[in-house]
Amino acid sequence: MLSLGRGFTAVRHRNFRLYWIGQIISLVGTWMQTVSQPWLVLLLHGSPIQLGTVLALQFAPSLVLAPLGGVLADRVDKRRLLLATQSIAALHAVVLFGLTVTDVVEIWQIMVLALALGFVNAIDMPVRQSFAAELVPREDLMNAITLNSASFNLARVLGPAVAGVTLAFYGPAFNFAINAVSYVGVLVALQRMDPAGMQPSARSDRMPSVRFSLAEGVRYALRTPTVLWPLVLLAGMGTFGMNYQILLPLFARFTLSLGADGYGALFAAMGVGSLLASVALAYIGSRRPLVGMMLGGALSFVVFQALLGLSRKPEVAFPVIVMVGLASMLMINTINVIVQRSVPNELRGRVMSLYIMVFAGSAPIGGLLAGTIAQQWGPPAGFLLGAAVATLFIGLAAWQLVVLGKGRSDLTPRPAVAA
Repeated sequence: MLSLGRGFTAVRHRNFRLYWIGQIISLVGTWMQTVSQPWLVLLLHGSPIQLGTVLALQFAPSLVLAPLGGVLADRVDKRRLLLATQSIAALHAVVLFGLTVTDVVEIWQIMVLALALGFVNAIDMPVRQSFAAELVPREDLMNAITLNSASFNLARVLGPAVAGVTLAFYGPAFNFAINAVSYVGVLVALQRMDPAGMQPSARSDRMPSVRFSLAEGVRYALRTPTVLWPLVLLAGMGTFGMNYQILLPLFARFTLSLGADGYGALFAAMGVGSLLASVALAYIGSRRPLVGMMLGGALSFVVFQALLGLSRKPEVAFPVIVMVGLASMLMINTINVIVQRSVPNELRGRVMSLYIMVFAGSAPIGGLLAGTIAQQWGPPAGFLLGAAVATLFIGLAAWQLVVLGKGRSDLTPRPAVAA
């Protein structure tokens, strides 16, 4: 019988415990804003293409700046950098609230603010992805990654569920205000951490150039199959399959004829599936077959996404989207673990910045593509075509990692090599 404690070993460490709780509080607010922003665009009579443009602007900076964020993550105090980026993100939420509550907000302003937040996230996300490794010893790293994922998905359940109700009764401005306040959780947690209890990566007295540092991370990813091919799979799934911030509000409003509360409930249902997967993975731990779990989750995801695209009734769509959330988290979480377990500490920030560049950087292309398809043929077509193309990337990753045997079972980091 599984013990409760085995799924929460990383929480034994005070710094991680503080960070984890702070993240849950902050992420609930983040998800409330994530759900409310596209709905605000629709309330302002925005088109699907405009909706895709907002998402594209929010994630486009990650295509360029995420690798630089990774270089920073390997060079500076991550806790201090996170204090700065999270404070700026809180200010962003305050501005969005102010524009919306005074009823002067326009779509172009949402686009500008989305781009501004994108620049912040391009630095913030690589740092957050690699920060957990400094809060726990290596034997608890997998559990820390999984619990971070669980906190994200717990917020993914609570945030949209609450946001759907508050959207219907109070409008999007209320949710933007809640997001601004929620940043207090993570900022207090970061302030209360004990720097002496952290395990930062060793840094040399003389840092190489930024260009050399970037190249070193890219070279490592290219020559390590258990980094390269999971990232290729993530790029394909992110670009073609995972465009829910664009397609789901359109699907809820125009295909299922749901209001704001129903739209929020759809997002929450997907979060329920993701949370179930995260909790299960926390207990399965290192015993799970990582490459098989990744590919199985990806294949299940495209199957359920295709079924969602064929759904026309809410009572069918809700259970299907729970399975979409579960399958997507099996894939994403396992990709994260595979990559992190394949990377030495001194390269972690740079390699994880490539993970962020692929994951977040695929959103601009995917968002515009999904918005265009939805405008031409409707939201269900976006789900169906996305699932079909994403399947090709699953086949490519499976060929490299399974058929050609490049998915090494031990996933031990290779040494970094100089140019």
